[in-house]
Amino acid sequence: MADTPNRSIQRAFTIIDELTATGGCGVSELADRLDLPVSTVHDYLQALVMSGYVTKQDATYRTTTRFLEVGNRHRHRLEVFKAVRDELETVAEETGEHVTLLIEENDQAVILAVREGPDAINLFAYPGARMPLHATAPGKAMLAHMSPERVEGIIDRHGLAAMTSQTVTDPETLFEQLETVRERGYAVDIGERIAGMICIAAPVLDRRDRIRGAICVCGPRSRLDEQRRDEIADIVQRAANVTQVNLDYV
Repeated sequence: MADTPNRSIQRAFTIIDELTATGGCGVSELADRLDLPVSTVHDYLQALVMSGYVTKQDATYRTTTRFLEVGNRHRHRLEVFKAVRDELETVAEETGEHVTLLIEENDQAVILAVREGPDAINLFAYPGARMPLHATAPGKAMLAHMSPERVEGIIDRHGLAAMTSQTVTDPETLFEQLETVRERGYAVDIGERIAGMICIAAPVLDRRDRIRGAICVCGPRSRLDEQRRDEIADIVQRAANVTQVNLDYV
């Protein structure tokens, strides 16, 4: 049976995802991994090479930096990315920690920008990295400003998987936390995605109170006692407010 356009697109991206996950492989190995005929995989790879999204060296196929180009162009068109301006750098300098700007996309939290203060721990975070909304402070900061119906829809589609022993996996508990986030203006996760790390995030809203993203600071639990968490919460909230004002001018 011939591939339909939708099926062809799905297969192409499945091949791209597998090449990304493996770091590159040959036709036969890729066909085995995807349980597809070698000839089919070969045809797709040739088309992807011609498009510039895959490269072949010796007998190994890999994705190219073309995806980086596409992602960067998209990122620079986003108003919230432009509105942050120097705020992330300022937050990194003031806190000394790891700072990120994230947005919600396709029911996930996605990193748009990263800055590292002088004391930051390398979290191997990079623009484009994705993570569950429910297991992160920035994710919960954004969920708190979505309608209950939308949050329920995200839970129905993806569940509440545990990333560590501290991850919230009960919907009722999550909704209680989201209410707290709305009341105090920021979200916290204590080892919910990365054991031993504390993350504090403030939502970025526009003038219509629509959620546009979240600014997050992460640091080791040993450095972030209660007083330090309060200080960082003030810093990220201020940065989110400045970004909100900047959104009116981009």
